[in-house]
Amino acid sequence: MITVRPPLPLGTWSTIRTYGRVDGKWVPKASIPTGAKIDSWRAMTKYRGHDGHTRQVERVGNNETKARRSLRGALVKQAGQQTALGAGSRFKDAAALYLEQIQIRRCGTTYDRYKGRLDKHVLPSIGQLLLRECTVSKLENFMLDLERKNVAANTRRGIRTVLSGVMQYAVRHEIVDHNPVRDLSDIEGTAKKPVAMTAEQLSDFLAKLDADKVAVSADLPDYIRFLFGTGVRFGEALAVRWRDLNLTDQPITVDGEQVPPRSLWINGNIVAVSGKGLVRHDGKTFKANRVIGLPDYLYTLLLVRKPLDAHENEPVFPSGTLGWRHPSNMQRSVRRMRERIKYPDFTTHVGRKMVATILDMSGQTAREIADQLGHANPAMTQNVYMGRGVRNPAAAAALHAAYSAKE
Repeated sequence: MITVRPPLPLGTWSTIRTYGRVDGKWVPKASIPTGAKIDSWRAMTKYRGHDGHTRQVERVGNNETKARRSLRGALVKQAGQQTALGAGSRFKDAAALYLEQIQIRRCGTTYDRYKGRLDKHVLPSIGQLLLRECTVSKLENFMLDLERKNVAANTRRGIRTVLSGVMQYAVRHEIVDHNPVRDLSDIEGTAKKPVAMTAEQLSDFLAKLDADKVAVSADLPDYIRFLFGTGVRFGEALAVRWRDLNLTDQPITVDGEQVPPRSLWINGNIVAVSGKGLVRHDGKTFKANRVIGLPDYLYTLLLVRKPLDAHENEPVFPSGTLGWRHPSNMQRSVRRMRERIKYPDFTTHVGRKMVATILDMSGQTAREIADQLGHANPAMTQNVYMGRGVRNPAAAAALHAAYSAKE
């Protein structure tokens, strides 16, 4: 009776064998004569990949230890992350591998945000748990503990997203059978009602903004008017270059995109990424790249603002060195400004809420408004940005009048 040797399990290898090079020939370690001069070493083994094929893998080194170490490193790399987790793996191990995946597949800011949530909230509490110990009851208690510590509802939702991602990673690699995060209780929290300024508030706000010398030196009046007139995101405004604007009365083409007269092509976002500094990436969603029209007041403002010698790649709202302006520095300037002029609730998102509400009051659909704001999902536009109960729908006209009165 013939006995058939069973195949190696997927992602594993057989015993590593080593050979020494003696007089130009590879000799098995056990057969090398005592005192022979060994020029180099070769380590080799059979590896069965996840495709089921068994291959010979080998590496060479100056000595036996280096050859073995090099081969083992190559095998681990070929086996991939599937061999990095096992039944005894802890949550922190899966979290580290999940973050590596996020770093490859997502933008740098997403990686920074997820890593921050893990480092600050998750790993100190449950990082040492074995993956099989991450049950619904354990994770439910963890989330309740965050609520007891008065962690904001939106922050807890973000933590839950990362928690679910790590556990789903473990499910895909067959360490656990089910993602327990899916069975956790819903996170309750009062959503912040969208607030858009009335015409009176807008006029007062702009008058105080223009009178604030510190705000003027920080280039805030033009920047905030730009947000009010377009509804773009904070980082999108910082990413606008002169080449992205069509301030003529004829259509132009920019990088293959046709931009109509008096229009703006939004095609980037400025973010700060750990280890890289300021980065201009393609946008937050697939709908983020869009062409929007310029209100008359904003068209005039930009015509006046544009330097005669402006380079096409120069930011419209540059730093002191004519490079990208750091989002954190700009936000800090806005926070200090709102305290000085007594508008403590003002945020840079007010412009987006105002644009959404004005367009809503003028009869545009949620889809049309979502296209203006760059939302992939119109539900986000309706639930977050359409500020109901605005007393004066003529805010756009008031904005134009408030600016024109100062010319």
